[in-house]
Amino acid sequence: MQKTRQKLKKVLDAIRSSIKKETSGVAIPFIAFGAALNLSLGQLVGLIKLPLYLDSIGTVLVAILCGPWAAIIAGSVANIVSSIMFSPPSVFFIPTVAVIGAFTGLWAKRGFFRRWYTAVAGGVLQGILAAVVSAPISAYLFSGVTLSGMDFLVIYFRHVGKTILESTFLQGLASDPVDKALTYLVAFLVVQRLPYRLVIRFPRHENILRASE
Repeated sequence: MQKTRQKLKKVLDAIRSSIKKETSGVAIPFIAFGAALNLSLGQLVGLIKLPLYLDSIGTVLVAILCGPWAAIIAGSVANIVSSIMFSPPSVFFIPTVAVIGAFTGLWAKRGFFRRWYTAVAGGVLQGILAAVVSAPISAYLFSGVTLSGMDFLVIYFRHVGKTILESTFLQGLASDPVDKALTYLVAFLVVQRLPYRLVIRFPRHENILRASE
């Protein structure tokens, strides 16, 4: 029992240390920027009813440059504000935000945002994970209708005889990998064009800077 407590304490201490590192210095305003970017792009896409989301670019950028915990904070804040001001369902998709932040942070830590094709591959995988997490939320809380540009796909799959859960999952599988691949590609292009003197100030600058830089 004592050993279990010690291991748990070490894990919690490591988490606290990571959060402190990822939310200090330049990371603080960047987290706010990431949340604002999610909100603005999400609203723009929603207004013109594009068959995409593009509302997690801020989360991905924060995950790359600051880390997964900072990304989860940025994405969660964006969803909470969006739920209050624009789209009430948004707050219920915070578990999806957590998956995006955690996966992107891990993908970036392995150096996969140093090359465009590994970044895009990560986006495809991220999209599949997002579809898996989001499908039951959308199906059981909102009957597949979240007032996004993707609702027509849910209606189509329901029309051809799929269950509500199958419909929301297939909708996610049809749209999320494309959305997240594009999101990761945009994030890659942004971080690779940032000047070195700026990148080096971020907590996870090693995610995009090679050892020789």
